[in-house]
Amino acid sequence: MMNNSFANSSFSLLAGKMQGTLVDYLMPPLSTGELLFSLVAAAITRAFMVGGALWIAMALWPGVHVAPAHLWAILWFGLMGAALTAFIGVLTSIWADKFDHAAAVNNFVIGPMTLLSGTFYSISSLSPLFRGISHANPFFYAISGFRYGFVSASDGDVLAGSIVLLALNIALATLCYAVLRRGWKIKA
Repeated sequence: MMNNSFANSSFSLLAGKMQGTLVDYLMPPLSTGELLFSLVAAAITRAFMVGGALWIAMALWPGVHVAPAHLWAILWFGLMGAALTAFIGVLTSIWADKFDHAAAVNNFVIGPMTLLSGTFYSISSLSPLFRGISHANPFFYAISGFRYGFVSASDGDVLAGSIVLLALNIALATLCYAVLRRGWKIKA
């Protein structure tokens, strides 16, 4: 879900910049907040559609049980994780001058942060140093909370993870809003 959210939001403005159709985003009578909201909401919608499709496919698979243990956690951490990567994607699409720049962010930031967040292992088996490093990764909180939603097991404090992700999303939203409002690398 997080990768799809990033892909959607990082492609949106960047494609307009590359194709010369960025004016289609900037000309409509939308405020900066409305533009940012629409970019992020589209990315979150894509993330939930992909997540829902995968959940249905797994639910139909014989012998696989994917009944939610805590639906609120699935929805909350899905939303917070998708919003996190959507805001990073918006910043990437503003900063990037070509598709290779966005791919570099995906390959060297998003991918490693996802894979090193306890997605495929429990961080409790790591040494204290690497456990601390994992706790500094915001993707850890999204994935740990999402896991809690399905299997009632979490490597971290679910409430603390909720607060960290909410605060980070507010900070990223503020940064995105400021950069979009200023028009850096989008307005000539």
